[in-house]
Amino acid sequence: MSENLINRSACKQFTLRWANDHRRGWQPSRVSKQYLDDLENKVRLLIQDSVNKHRSVGKTVRDLF
Repeated sequence: MSENLINRSACKQFTLRWANDHRRGWQPSRVSKQYLDDLENKVRLLIQDSVNKHRSVGKTVRDLF
């Protein structure tokens, strides 16, 4: 199962913009593949964890936590 769960281009843009806006004195210009892979993995784990903890009622996934 190797489907992408994140939009890597949008995540790169947001990461660089956030760093430039909130980390004065540091202006990164690149985002590593490892960073995006780790982010993808965290999203995957968050989804798996929330589904495992979800109530077994109804047909709609509603609760994130």
